[in-house]
Amino acid sequence: MNVLFVAPSGARAKALATETRRAADAGHRVLLVAESEAKLAGHDLDGRVETHWIGSSAVSYTEPAATRFFRRKVPLGLLRRVGRGPLRRRARKAAKHYRATVIAGLDADKKTRTQRLRRDRRDAVVREQVQRWAPDWVVLHEPLAVEAVAGFLPALIAERPALRTTYAFEELWDETDG
Repeated sequence: MNVLFVAPSGARAKALATETRRAADAGHRVLLVAESEAKLAGHDLDGRVETHWIGSSAVSYTEPAATRFFRRKVPLGLLRRVGRGPLRRRARKAAKHYRATVIAGLDADKKTRTQRLRRDRRDAVVREQVQRWAPDWVVLHEPLAVEAVAGFLPALIAERPALRTTYAFEELWDETDG
């Protein structure tokens, strides 16, 4: 039986290493889809477990150069230049206000876009691995895994009613029970 473990954040590394080892010991072919090898450091994965790293933490939104230049550097540079003269206090106050409003807004937008890119990459990689590997059993190992498969798992279950979906690897029934 092909068992796919979905653990996008790798938050429960010790449990993940234990459960994948138990699945391999039970004679199943095991694939693990997780964020990165670094997240599981210190928790040795069984050598029989095939791994696919998502790598979404390496993805980030890059602000356009024009935005960086005209909305970040130029206004603050002008205020710094004005701040060398008799309008020092007003320039500092204006720069502080500009950082608190405009720059903070740009930073928040950048953070939101980065999170969206990372989520989209995570969901796409998980979907790709589920389709490529055609598992008989999907273990949603953490709450983030449920979010990652929510868009396509109901259709997959309707297409393949024998597909098992659980939150942990536990052989609770005999293979003949269905």
